[in-house]
Amino acid sequence: MLATLIASLFIAIGILGCLLPVLPGTVIAFIGIALHKLLLGDASVSWGFVGLALAITIFSIVIDVWCTWWGARRFGASWKGALGAVLGGIAGLIFFSLPGLIIGPVVGAILFELMDNRSGPEAVAAGVGTIVGGLVAFFLKFGMTAAMGVGFYMAIMAH
Repeated sequence: MLATLIASLFIAIGILGCLLPVLPGTVIAFIGIALHKLLLGDASVSWGFVGLALAITIFSIVIDVWCTWWGARRFGASWKGALGAVLGGIAGLIFFSLPGLIIGPVVGAILFELMDNRSGPEAVAAGVGTIVGGLVAFFLKFGMTAAMGVGFYMAIMAH
């Protein structure tokens, strides 16, 4: 019972983490599922489910980076602007936490576009694209994390 409560807490924090960009929501939910398996062994979900949850977690991280890249490119960024968006997001998170994670990709895309001699409006469009990509990533990560939680409870109930 305690292990399920702990896993449920991790899953809930994981889902909330999707709403707050500073928390790696899908990773937190996965940790809860893995802890449940480690604490309860055969009374928990299968190792196959844990593996599937790990694959979803890794995919969510890839989606996060790819959507930033895609958003910038979709709105006209060069490959340099898209790279700037990804690097800006990483640098923003490292140096400025939550505000940096939100503003870093925009600033990175704009700066890299301007360094590539693109016009101001073109650079700003690339920055806007990173916001669109970030929103797409948010919805995808939220859906994946919620699906992991639902799958976890369905597997526990079936057990």
